Amino acid sequence: MKIIGLTYYNGAHRYTMKCDASLLNQRKPFFLPDWSDDMRYIPCTVIRISRLGKCIESRFAARYYDAYAPGLDFIANDWMEKEYARATAFDNALCVGEWQQVETLTEQEQEQIAQAIEQISHIVTLRMGDYIYIDAKVEAEPLHENQTIEQEHLYCKIK
Repeated sequence: MKIIGLTYYNGAHRYTMKCDASLLNQRKPFFLPDWSDDMRYIPCTVIRISRLGKCIESRFAARYYDAYAPGLDFIANDWMEKEYARATAFDNALCVGEWQQVETLTEQEQEQIAQAIEQISHIVTLRMGDYIYIDAKVEAEPLHENQTIEQEHLYCKIK
């Protein structure tokens, strides 16, 4: 299983790979790591890949995922310039909410996902069970101890 991210950092696209230990199941708390003094989060959309594919054109992308969920991409902001991999790919670095039916996506969201699938599938082969997360193009929000992040179909307690 691969977890592949399409993130926006300093106005540019970046691709990130996370291991399966990076998944934080909803309703489990995220513990602030002691090695970072500036943890932040970015809302994201997570999709679940449902078939094998390589070099997928965006017009066929809808065939390759079967569900989506809201998510939170946790980053160590103070490590972004020094060591990007450590800043983004650590245990519990991606909180995934409840899976939703793809029919509820807006046309704009479907187009954004299709573009991400096209771009990422030209770099790596997508396999059934892989996750792709797409960060919202917003500034990362700071995390604080005892904070609760609630969105529709997503809940995460910060400890």
